[in-house]
Amino acid sequence: MEGPLSRVKSLKKSLRQSFRRIRKSRVSGKKRVTTSSPSSKLQEANAQLAEQAGPHELEMTPVQRRIEPRSADDSLSGVVRCLYFADTFLRDAAHHGPTMWAGTNSGSVFAYALEVPPWEKFSEHAVEAVLGKEIQLMHRAPVVSIAVLDGRGNPLPEPYEVSQDLAKAPDMQGSHSVLIASEEQFKVFTLPKVSAKTKFKLTAHEGCRVRRVALANFVSAVSEDYMENCLVCLTNLGDIHVFSMPGLRPQVRYDCIRKEDISGIASCVFTKYGQGFYLISPSEFERFSLSARNITEPLCLVEFKRPQDTYLSNSVTGSPKSKQANGTHMMQNSDVHHLLADEGSSTEALSPVSLDSPSNSIETVPDSTGDITVEEVRDFLSSSEETEKNVKNTAEAQSPGVFIK
Repeated sequence: MEGPLSRVKSLKKSLRQSFRRIRKSRVSGKKRVTTSSPSSKLQEANAQLAEQAGPHELEMTPVQRRIEPRSADDSLSGVVRCLYFADTFLRDAAHHGPTMWAGTNSGSVFAYALEVPPWEKFSEHAVEAVLGKEIQLMHRAPVVSIAVLDGRGNPLPEPYEVSQDLAKAPDMQGSHSVLIASEEQFKVFTLPKVSAKTKFKLTAHEGCRVRRVALANFVSAVSEDYMENCLVCLTNLGDIHVFSMPGLRPQVRYDCIRKEDISGIASCVFTKYGQGFYLISPSEFERFSLSARNITEPLCLVEFKRPQDTYLSNSVTGSPKSKQANGTHMMQNSDVHHLLADEGSSTEALSPVSLDSPSNSIETVPDSTGDITVEEVRDFLSSSEETEKNVKNTAEAQSPGVFIK
């Protein structure tokens, strides 16, 4: 019996040793995890940033962001960042209806099915919202924008534009999808079964965060029949990225706004045809375009009528005592005083030189041609002779010396 007993004892001893090794490895592994846990690394990074900032906390630019862990117990996690209304498939693939989508600050998206009563009973029954879907993004970044895509991958147009034949009706036969844009990534889910279809991690690839998102329609500069719908986003670095829809493939990147211009980045807005605006001062804005067809060159014409033309036409038709010499309107002193009383200071701006002044002589340049009579020529010559006499008398009165004519 010594042989079998010795074998049993050796087996028990080997089992004890193996269990002891497993316990030691687990304990040592836990110690290593605690020493190099993400929270400790975050604390070290934040401490280094605090030491670099110094006693006075400096204003951080958009590029310099502290690495802070996102917790589900944050008091601002329930803040709604964006709202979106669409007519899509939410409950099943056979029936579609009005829906409301809400994106929160903690990366949560709530989809509600709206039960709208008919128009006859609208005053009796209120609109009810029933929670249909709930999506939670794993990275918990704030949701910036939400958009529903039809069966062809195009964004749903506005119902009013469809009713007025200003836009094509959406494809309600194929399966819809929803695009959720957060500050760190873009993700497309299928509807009504919420499953991830494709995504693009912008922060992981480019090291920036999303500030503005829009779906733009780009029409070809050669043919109006060809167009593409793309996703346009502005980052905290001031650059603009364009992605294809719904594949989310990067197309082009532009440097648009300086990364130090925080107010310009915060005020930027996009149009549905690839243009944008942002403030460069409290009272000025800058316009830019990403489309090759819709350029920012001002192709416009402003028609206006000068006040001087209106004044001259009124003086010709309104005063029968006005005289013409080779088309030049010469008015008497009584007419001038009468117009000054009626028109005010505008007459002084339009006719600053008095008719009896020395600067007004026979060499007046005519500005138009007209029919004249012999009596008008005589009156004009007599008035010019009187003007020369006045000039001569004025010069002799001012300077008693030699007068040179």
